[in-house]
Amino acid sequence: MGIKQDLVYKIAKRWISGREMSEALETAKGVNKKGIGVILNYLGEDVTETPVAERHAEEYLRLQRAIADNKMDGCVSAKLTQFGLSVDEKLAIEKTELLARQAKSLNQMLWLDMEGSKFTDKTLEIYEDMFSRHDNLGVALQAYMKRSESDLMKLIAKGGKIRLVKGAYREPSDLVYRTRKEVRGNFTKLMKILFERGNNFAVATHDSVLIDGARELAKSHRPTFEFEMLKGIREELKAELVEEGYRMVDYIPYGDQWYDYSMRRIREHPSNVWLLLRSLL
Repeated sequence: MGIKQDLVYKIAKRWISGREMSEALETAKGVNKKGIGVILNYLGEDVTETPVAERHAEEYLRLQRAIADNKMDGCVSAKLTQFGLSVDEKLAIEKTELLARQAKSLNQMLWLDMEGSKFTDKTLEIYEDMFSRHDNLGVALQAYMKRSESDLMKLIAKGGKIRLVKGAYREPSDLVYRTRKEVRGNFTKLMKILFERGNNFAVATHDSVLIDGARELAKSHRPTFEFEMLKGIREELKAELVEEGYRMVDYIPYGDQWYDYSMRRIREHPSNVWLLLRSLL
C-alpha cells in the first residue's frame, strides 16, 4: 500500500475487520460474546465482469455456511451490483436467489444493502419480487432520499423487512435532503411509521437523538426491531442498549475493497477526518 492508503487503513480498522473472511469471523465471535448479533459484509460494488460476480457470490455462500458452522448469531448483507446488476440483471437475480435459499435453510436473514440512486428502482423491484418467495429477506432504505417515505409505505404494505439508514452516497440535491436537520427529521418521520405500522425492522444509526427517539417510541409500540451500528463505533452505547434489553447488531465489513468504502465513511462523519489528520502527526 502507498502511504495514504496505509494511513487510511489504520483508521479504517475501526469499522472493518480486515481483508480476509477469517478476520471477519474472529471479530464476529468476539462481538457475539458481548450479546450482540452480527451482519457480515464482503466489500465491493459495481462489478462488471461475470467471473468477479461469481466469486462474490461464492464468497457469500461460504460466509453463510461459516456463520452456521460456528453457531453464530449473525447473517450477511450484500449489494446487488456485487453480482453484476449493472450489466447482467439475470445473473444478479440468480445469485441473490441462491443466497436467499441457503440463508433460509440455515435459518438466517439475508439483507440487501441500498446503493446509489440509479439502482434504487431496480433494487426495490428485485426485492419485492424475491420477498414474495423468501420472507427471510430484508432491504435497506436511506432516510436522506426524498422518495423513501413512498417506498417505505409500499414495502410495509407487502410486509417487507426494512433496515432504516441515513444514507452515504453523493447524490443530486433534487433527490436527497442535504442538511443534518433535514435528514434527521426525515429519519424520525420514517422511524415513527415503522414503529406504528411495521415489524421486524432495524434502526441503523449512531445518532443519539434518533436512538433516544426509538427508545421513546418503543414504550408505546411493541414491534420486533433491532438497533444496528457499524463495528467499532459507539461501543459504550451498544453495551447500554444490550443492558436495557434491546437487540443490538454490529455491521462488520471486510475484504480487499476496503478503501472506497472507508473513504465514504470518512466523508460521511467529520470526526473520522480528525482521526485521519491526527494519525499524520
